[in-house]
Amino acid sequence: MSKNKDQKRKAQLATRAKNESFRFHVEYTMKQKGIDIVGMEQELSAELDAICHNDLMDALLDLVKMVEGMRKELGFEQEADKCSLNGSLVAFILGITTVQPDSTTYVPDIFMAQQPLQVTIAYDNEIRNQAVNWMTANGYEISSYLGQPLLKLKNLRVVIRRVLKS
Repeated sequence: MSKNKDQKRKAQLATRAKNESFRFHVEYTMKQKGIDIVGMEQELSAELDAICHNDLMDALLDLVKMVEGMRKELGFEQEADKCSLNGSLVAFILGITTVQPDSTTYVPDIFMAQQPLQVTIAYDNEIRNQAVNWMTANGYEISSYLGQPLLKLKNLRVVIRRVLKS
C-alpha cells in the first residue's frame, strides 16, 4: 500500500516540478527579451494555468524549437497574421507568434479548447513544403489532415497551411 502512495507522490512532485519549470521558463524569457505586459499579468497567469492543467508544456516547447529552428537554419518566417495562437501572451513570449497581444487583441481561454488542441501555422506557398521536409528530417512526425500536413505533438496538433501571395 505504501509503495502505491510513494509512486503517486513521486508522480505529483514530478508534475509540479514540470509546471514550475515551464512557468519559470516563460517568465525568464519574458524578462530576457524585455517584454512588457503591464496590466495583463492576470491574463498571463490564467494562460499558464490552462497550459499546465492541459499538459501542453512539452508540446509548446517543441513548437518553439521547430519555429526557431526553421527561422535559424532555413530563414523561414511563418505568416504572422495566419497563426491561430495570435492573441496569446505565452505564444508571443516564447516566440511562436510575432504579434504582441494587448487588451483589445488578447484572446482569453485559447488553451482551454478541446483536447488535443489544434493549432494552425502558415508558410508561404513557395516554402511550405521545404518547411515540412525540414520538420520530417528533424524527427517530427508529420501526417495529413484534410490535405494539409499535420504535426502531431503531445496534446497538440499543428496544421501547416500554405498561403498564396499575389
